[in-house]
Amino acid sequence: MRFILALAACVVLAFAGAVPARADDMKQDMDSLSDAQVDEVVEFTFDNALFFLFHEMGHMLISEFDLPVLGREEDAADMLSTLILLEMDDPMFDKALVDSVEGWQLSSAAGGDPDLWDTHSLDQQRAYNMVCMMVGKDAKRFREAAQNVGMPEDRREECADEYGKAHDSWFKLLDSHVRRDGRESSIKVRYLDPKSHDLADYAEMVKLSGLLDIVQKVVAIYKLDDGIKLTADECGEANSYWSPADRELTFCYELSRWYLQAKVEALSGNGGQHSAAADDGGGDTGGDTGGDTGGDTGGSE
Repeated sequence: MRFILALAACVVLAFAGAVPARADDMKQDMDSLSDAQVDEVVEFTFDNALFFLFHEMGHMLISEFDLPVLGREEDAADMLSTLILLEMDDPMFDKALVDSVEGWQLSSAAGGDPDLWDTHSLDQQRAYNMVCMMVGKDAKRFREAAQNVGMPEDRREECADEYGKAHDSWFKLLDSHVRRDGRESSIKVRYLDPKSHDLADYAEMVKLSGLLDIVQKVVAIYKLDDGIKLTADECGEANSYWSPADRELTFCYELSRWYLQAKVEALSGNGGQHSAAADDGGGDTGGDTGGDTGGDTGGSE
């Protein structure tokens, strides 16, 4: 598994360099930023999108292989996404984890009263759970991340055991589903053109970054029946989701726009004032559009 993820890391590095630093329709959102800040915003947007795509991949694998889930499926999918990024053992993916933790914090700040009945944990809880896996893997490497979220030392000490259990549980569960024949499962990748002009540059950014291609490379190692689709499209909301009925993972261009704008506002000193939280629409909900980015803010799924 580690070797396969290392190959995926090479793909990510190749595609990430192609992300446009500043496209015409994004200029209005980023006019007040320096060139260095523009690069930071684009990287932040890419990193959060990557986390959500791996999250939806978790829903896909649970659905396709009828995997047992002890606890809430949304928490399990968050766990797998975090573990995949940690398994890369690369500074680029360490940064993706740190950016995703910040993404949950921005989403939490943007929301109103949390929906305690939601299938997702609260955004802040999702951030803390991620950080626990990170320090559980390497307490020294992710010490600053733990300090940034105010995680106490005694809590951090518990995370090594929690990380070990989560890592072994997920990858042992998936091991029997890994292809051993040197082939890849056939998975269709589609970057659709948005209908809205103001999403055109975001769509181009997603396409040039090869986000879906990254997921395809990782998930193709599993024994999946033909017919699965990975689609980037305009959805009408900031969302991402897996539809078991259609066997389709959809990433919405609006989700990239939400994260880009939220990060711009944070850099401009307006953190927490972003008007609408990302909508993370439950990967295993049959493709409805209830998002998946934030349990307490109506975030994406």
